[in-house]
Amino acid sequence: MAVEESETLYRALFLAHHAVGDVDALREAAARLRRINDSVGGGVEMEADTAELLRNLLPRPIHTR
Repeated sequence: MAVEESETLYRALFLAHHAVGDVDALREAAARLRRINDSVGGGVEMEADTAELLRNLLPRPIHTR
């Protein structure tokens, strides 16, 4: 990635992984962005648009009782 901390680029990457159904790559890309954000100036929060996109794209765990 040209600018590894660009959340705009990460959102496009997340959408691409989702479009081809590659949930593992989507999760890894999200984890990579979290690591980058954690390393910037003592840690920064993910942009609201990015966090919302991930909430919408990542499957929710199924809880059974």
